[in-house]
Amino acid sequence: MSIVANSTDVETLSQELRGLALQPGTEAYETARRVFNGMIDRRPSLIVQVRGAADVKAAVDYARAYELPVAVRGGGHNVAGNGTCDGGVLIDFSAMRTARVDVAARTVRADPGCSWTDFDTETSAHDLATTGGTVGSTGIAGLTLGGGVGFLMGSYGLTCDNLLSADLVTASGELLTASSDENPDLFWGLRGGGGNFGVVTSFEYRLHPVRELLAGLVLYSADAARDALKIFREVTSEAPDELTCAFAMLMMPDESRVAAIAACYNGLLADGEKLVRPLRELGPPIDDGIRPMRYPEVQRTFAEVPFGLHNYWKGHFIREMPDEVVDATMDAFESMTSEHSAILIEAPHGAVHQVGADDTAFGQRDARYNASALAIWEPTEDPDRHVAWTRSYADAVAPFASGGYVNYLGDDATTDDVANAYGERRYRRLVALKDRYDPNNMFRFNQNIKPSREA
Repeated sequence: MSIVANSTDVETLSQELRGLALQPGTEAYETARRVFNGMIDRRPSLIVQVRGAADVKAAVDYARAYELPVAVRGGGHNVAGNGTCDGGVLIDFSAMRTARVDVAARTVRADPGCSWTDFDTETSAHDLATTGGTVGSTGIAGLTLGGGVGFLMGSYGLTCDNLLSADLVTASGELLTASSDENPDLFWGLRGGGGNFGVVTSFEYRLHPVRELLAGLVLYSADAARDALKIFREVTSEAPDELTCAFAMLMMPDESRVAAIAACYNGLLADGEKLVRPLRELGPPIDDGIRPMRYPEVQRTFAEVPFGLHNYWKGHFIREMPDEVVDATMDAFESMTSEHSAILIEAPHGAVHQVGADDTAFGQRDARYNASALAIWEPTEDPDRHVAWTRSYADAVAPFASGGYVNYLGDDATTDDVANAYGERRYRRLVALKDRYDPNNMFRFNQNIKPSREA
């Protein structure tokens, strides 16, 4: 249930804003409260559609005055529904979607409402890019703050490894810049620690020259799925930094089941052709879509999941892929409960592993794979069997897990799940940052790092 906002003070707030303050009972409010995951049906007491840092500060000040928690929506893509809330103030960045490229410096400053499609369109116009998400509609903000796995990570690291600075508003209403030179402790925490410490109003990233890539999907029939996964394991265990791959099992529109290997080679095309050849030679494949393409097209390798479907995702980072994980993946593939669902295995490597374990808050530098079951189904269906399928796969790979991926943890994640994603040493440091910047846990709609007073 939402807490009814004080109408007089909302009117006063509205006069301070360049953006809009939306209250329950209006069509604009109903539209703005919706997020990607159709399972999430929450009602903030107030939605503030901001247009700049001053608007964010005004919204935070209002929330603090009424002792209301704050949720933040960038792309609204978080499966756990952390881009909205019941009864708090929702800061909505959907009106802030500009990315400004400095070609000479090879940097970009981007608004928190940008999707990766927004971001990549601007940077690729200058033949520049950074590691971004693998689905274009995903927001840059949440992905960056939680780590950021993507097709360029072998060459350039996680998204958070390419973050140069961030401007943010803290729970006290202070406007700060976090970088390696300013507030470096906070900058450390923002790179993997999620939205626990404030509302980021601007991100600055390092860019890299990226022109034509050798990339795409190879599809195999269900009969060849086990062999395809083993080839994926073999190729990724030996791949140079320039080659990043992912593996998926899914259903086609005709309900046939397929195994998909996605590849992205960031180097000379002739060299890439040799490296991806093993991915193409099992079978023959049902389809071979690996070809030269530009980075924005690479980011469309995996199809968009429509807003409004119900989602429940669960999995683990794992250090290796023994045959037991292969067996569990095949079992889950055979028992998949929805034509929309998928199994996804990502393969962090290269530059991801070259960053020091304690250089950022991201806690899974040693992991070799990120294995997840993505249950996705129609709103009219009973969720129980889909959720059970996802949990069953996560339980099967858990003996080989090093921890979870903060960006994929569900709304049922426990404090221990969050702590295990970071590891004990980093988690203690994050709690100390939370105590300093958000001791009352105003920013709790995330994979929450509870302050000491709530522990």
